[in-house]
Amino acid sequence: MPTSNKSKIYFYRYNKDECFYDEHASLQECAKQNTHTHVNWINILGIEDKELLQQTAGLFDIHPLVMEDIQNPNQRAKIEDYNDSLYLVLRMFALVNDEIVDQQVSMVLRDNFLLTFREADFSVFKKNIGDKLLNNTGALRKKGEDYLLYYLLDVIIDNYFFVIESVEERVERLEQEIFRNPHDGQLVTLQRLKSDVMYMRKNIVPVRDLITNLIRNEIEYFEADNKYYLRDLQDHMTRNVEELDFLSDQLNSLMDLYYSLQTHKMNNVMKTLTSVSFVLLPLTFIASLYGMNFVNIPRANDPWGFWEVVVGMLVFALLLSTFAIRRKWFSVKDFRSQK
Repeated sequence: MPTSNKSKIYFYRYNKDECFYDEHASLQECAKQNTHTHVNWINILGIEDKELLQQTAGLFDIHPLVMEDIQNPNQRAKIEDYNDSLYLVLRMFALVNDEIVDQQVSMVLRDNFLLTFREADFSVFKKNIGDKLLNNTGALRKKGEDYLLYYLLDVIIDNYFFVIESVEERVERLEQEIFRNPHDGQLVTLQRLKSDVMYMRKNIVPVRDLITNLIRNEIEYFEADNKYYLRDLQDHMTRNVEELDFLSDQLNSLMDLYYSLQTHKMNNVMKTLTSVSFVLLPLTFIASLYGMNFVNIPRANDPWGFWEVVVGMLVFALLLSTFAIRRKWFSVKDFRSQK
């Protein structure tokens, strides 16, 4: 039965001598292939088609709990051994048009078969795995389905690093912008980046536990030689988690820096306003004193009295300004002017 418009099946069938590829395969054709001479990778795109998933469960004898997890796109990364099959689920992150996107990837491993279920097509699998199978690049076609599973995990984990690296570049640019000209929009960007980092860490840390369980548990589907590759994945996951922790601390420091710069800027403004008030308030007092409605005011009837008061006020203002300048009350230097 052909798949619906909601889902699509990419089928790879290969060994060390040949590789067949069909991007319009049916489940029945995939299930009938010889499992002893070739490795069969059934890559299903789309999990909305429940009829297709039911067919998949029936043809490949997938446990109902596994199918339930596959249809729920909010699973925590985990690994489950069902004796005759191995189920893994984790989140995949990628950069699409410089935006961070993610999806759930489910994998079912059994003798010479690997089924993968994805929500969307990021073209990551085809570019990094499918093309290598067709071109016979690397060791993929020389090894079994357990190595294919490792390679899929390796591609997903490497993508973690690429996404984290892009966030680090954004944080570095934002740090420079904050030093040059802090403004309210940067605080919004900081909060978004912090949310992205927290979301990635929430979904990536369980993957490290998944890899650890693969190494520690005796998984019969993994050949002894291929288990060494899992240690490399564990090292990569440790690096990714450390980078996320560093990013989280860096974003917290940037938020503190932003608030410090804003406080410093406000203090400069308040200092300037206070200095201006220090000069103007005494003059305002003199002007209001001479503006009182009394008959006998000194120099009130003198033609030069007004100008004498004005000059006196100017001299007084000059003295106060000189005092404020010497005390550096008018200083508005910020961090940008420091060398």
